Amino acid sequence: MSMDIILIELVASLTTIVIFTLAGVLDWWWREIPPTLWIMPVIIGISVNILYYFLYCSNYFATICKYQFQLQLLQLILSLILLCIISILVFIIKIIGGADFLAVASFIALYPFNRLLVLGYSENIIVLQLLFFLPPILWVLIIYSVIMISLILFNLLNNLRFHKEIKTLRVPLTNKILYTLFCRFMYVKEYRRKKFYYPVYVQSIISRVSFNIYEDDEVWKQRLSNIPDNLVIVVSWGIPMITFMSLAVATYLILYNTLLLMLY
Repeated sequence: MSMDIILIELVASLTTIVIFTLAGVLDWWWREIPPTLWIMPVIIGISVNILYYFLYCSNYFATICKYQFQLQLLQLILSLILLCIISILVFIIKIIGGADFLAVASFIALYPFNRLLVLGYSENIIVLQLLFFLPPILWVLIIYSVIMISLILFNLLNNLRFHKEIKTLRVPLTNKILYTLFCRFMYVKEYRRKKFYYPVYVQSIISRVSFNIYEDDEVWKQRLSNIPDNLVIVVSWGIPMITFMSLAVATYLILYNTLLLMLY
C-alpha cells in the first residue's frame, strides 16, 4: 500500500473525527449545530475521493477485476439513495432535523464507498471483503441502531419502576407500550431539572405519543409550573441524534483504520 493512500485515509479520518466530535458536543449541550460546520468535510471529502481515484484506482484498474469498481459504484448509488430518503424525512415528512441530513451528507462525501474494498480484493483478504461489502454509511447506521436499542432497553428498565402508574394510565394500550419503550416516566420535580424533555402525557393537560422537533422545552416548563412536584408524568427526550451518530462514526473509524493498519 502506498504512502499516498495512507495520507488520504489520514486526512479523511482526521476531518471526520474533528467535525463529528465538535458537532456531537454542540448537539448534546445546545441541540444546535451551525450549517456552515459541514462545508469543510464536504469539500475535503470530494477532494480526497477524486485524488484517491487518480492515485490508486487508475493505476490498479488494469490488474484488478472490474467487479470491485462496480461494487464501489453500487455502494455510492446506495449511499445517495439513502441520502434522498433522509432528505424526504427532513424536508417533507419533517420528523428529523436538517442537521441530521447535513451530517449524513458530510459523512457520505468523505466515505461514499469503501476505499479499502479494492485493497481487500488486491490482497485477497476475504474477511475484509465481507466486512466492507456494505457502504460505510449503512455500517454507521447499523452501529447507531445498536446504540439506540441499548437506550431503549435502559429506558424500559427505568420505566418499570413506575409499573403502577403505567397500569393506571387512561390511554390506549398502544400508547402505553410506546410510552414504556420510547418515553420516560418521571416525577415533575425531576422533569423541572432536565433539559430537552417534552411532556407527552400529563393528566387532564396533554395526551400524545410524540412531540414536534421545533417545540421549546422551556415553554412547556412554564405551562406546567403549577403542577405538583410529586405527580408522575410521561416525557419524551429530544435525543441528540448527531451525538449518538458521532459515536457510531467513531466506532466505524476505529474498525476501519485498524484494518488499514493491518494491511499497511
